[in-house]
Amino acid sequence: MFSKILVAISASSADTVLASAIEAARKYDAQIVALHVVDPTPSYLGAADDNFGLIVEAMSAHGRKVVAHVRNVLDDQAPEAEVRMVMLPMCGMTVGRAIAAVAEETGADLILLGERSTSRWRWLSEDVASEVVRRSGRPVQIAADAIALSSARHAGERWADVFTARRRPAKSRVRACI
Repeated sequence: MFSKILVAISASSADTVLASAIEAARKYDAQIVALHVVDPTPSYLGAADDNFGLIVEAMSAHGRKVVAHVRNVLDDQAPEAEVRMVMLPMCGMTVGRAIAAVAEETGADLILLGERSTSRWRWLSEDVASEVVRRSGRPVQIAADAIALSSARHAGERWADVFTARRRPAKSRVRACI
């Protein structure tokens, strides 16, 4: 069904998203293209007396470490995978646009993203998934940072015979699927 999967890697969700990408690549016999996007724009909005060039170089070095980690994981699990890093320009490009552009360039059939940050400051940042959906026209899958479905299924099988007390229902958290 899918022959090429673009997986967008962030430093915080690299292992979760990679695990989902490797599983999907095995399922569909697909090639993985891993992409890490470095966005220096937030650091530009800081104090005027900061050395912006030094900050951007540190961000780039961190991005190279993320890419090296991804390459090490994929060398063991998916040796034919491609790993890229993109440094965004100061204006005119967003993370979502960059991901959509690489999806177009590589001919990816599926785009795999990590979950959106749950910090209280998330309203300040771009909604990457919405931007990717809007720009790419390709299916987008969100890899949850929570328990993997296969792990939950196995846990459910292990605890199926255990009596559970009836509790008040917890507040449901509704997630929109893209």
